[in-house]
Parts: sequence; C-alpha cells; structure tokens
Amino acid sequence: MEPSEFQYLILNALDTLELLQQRTYDQDTGIWYILTPSPMLSFAMLLQNGDIVPITPVSEL
Repeated sequence: MEPSEFQYLILNALDTLELLQQRTYDQDTGIWYILTPSPMLSFAMLLQNGDIVPITPVSEL
C-alpha cells in the first residue's frame, strides 16, 4: 500500500515545524508510526485518511 497524500501533507508539516523525531512506514497496513516531542502525542499512528491516533505504551495502562 502506498502512503496517501493526506499522510504526506501531515508529515511535511510536522517536519517543517521540527516536530517529527522519527517516522516508520508499514507497507502492509499503510500506517505511518511517528514519534514527536509532544507529551500528548509522543508516539502515534498516522492513518491513510490523515487521522492521528495516539499509542499508549502498555506500561502506562
């Protein structure tokens, strides 16, 4: 699966604002996994439609 235009727009915006520390693309699901310096959104999934979903580490549950 190829990354969507929505995903590229968000990634470019985060990168321009220097808020993107790391990104990894999963070709099977079409999801980007991103790491930002934000305490509210430190680790998240960037879905094909442009939605950003925070990932809560198991240790915080």
